Amino acid sequence: MKITPKGGDGSDLTKIVQNDKKTAVSRADKDATTQRSGESASVKISPEARELQRIAELARKGDQLRSAKVEAVKEQIAKGDYQVSDEEVAKSIARAEVTRLLEKK
Repeated sequence: MKITPKGGDGSDLTKIVQNDKKTAVSRADKDATTQRSGESASVKISPEARELQRIAELARKGDQLRSAKVEAVKEQIAKGDYQVSDEEVAKSIARAEVTRLLEKK
């Protein structure tokens, strides 16, 4: 089964997060310039930007949760306690295949 960092609408979350990081660096440069000139600045964040921030935060949390699950499975495998359900494996394979076939259309 292939796990990809894509959202429900097919957007690539990795690109969104990278763009968000580039924007943050750009903002930091602008903030430094503003502080040097003594001017005050105000920022208005659009609803789209707020949504991107929310998506980026969810992606970070998802990575942390996935990492915790992987560590738990590694520990079970090391102890020899890891049990695989044949039914769950079959469901996962079927789900992945259906998704792959639907993405071709």
